[in-house]
Amino acid sequence: MKILITGAAGFLGKGLIVPFETHGHALRLMDVVPFSSPHETVVGDVTDYAAVEKAVAGVDGIVIAHMAPRGEKNIHYSTPAMPFDINVKGTANLFHAALACGIKKIVVISSTAAVQDYKREVIAHDLPLRAAGGYYGMSKACQEVIAEQFAREHGMQVACLRVGYILDGDKNVDKYGRVIAERNALDTDRRDIGEVARLCLECPDLAYETFNVMSTWESMDSWDVKYTCARLNWKPAHDFGWLRTPQTRP
Repeated sequence: MKILITGAAGFLGKGLIVPFETHGHALRLMDVVPFSSPHETVVGDVTDYAAVEKAVAGVDGIVIAHMAPRGEKNIHYSTPAMPFDINVKGTANLFHAALACGIKKIVVISSTAAVQDYKREVIAHDLPLRAAGGYYGMSKACQEVIAEQFAREHGMQVACLRVGYILDGDKNVDKYGRVIAERNALDTDRRDIGEVARLCLECPDLAYETFNVMSTWESMDSWDVKYTCARLNWKPAHDFGWLRTPQTRP
């Protein structure tokens, strides 16, 4: 398949593409900033429908992985302007353009923030939306609402991945370059996210589903990741078992 990946120049995108490369998929990578890659690249803004329309032309599937930047002290999420423009409008643009082009297979990189207001020991993979406070969780929940409606109304095959705290397991660093020394149940290697996205796009019987995606063994029960493993025949490749006992990070 030829796959369009948005947000491809970011921390998540750079790791997410690895499983697609490994399994021989053709890639078209989109971001708002110029970047270099051995794959086809598109510089464009997901809030610009004309740019999105060009980006989706000729692809077989889409991974929606773009996100409004948080900025210093989370400044860009202090009002709805940027997160709703990029996260929500950008996602709606991609689904609308996909529908116009007959593209059926889409994966949305959502977040645990879409359901993180539940106060439960176990967060099932298919819980209804109940976003954490603030515009980040709200915008991720809105992405899932868009995804579900397009799948239901137009027969698209759509997966929303509720991912945890995104890290690079080789360097034990997050997107801000911070070194992580203690394991947390929500730790998620960016390549593991890419592998789940690949399996969802290749899944022959997917309609609309939500999957919790983390890499640690602690998440198997507490975040129902065992369902993701069973449904997609997946096993995390980077479980962070080499880090110290799980702790709660701010």
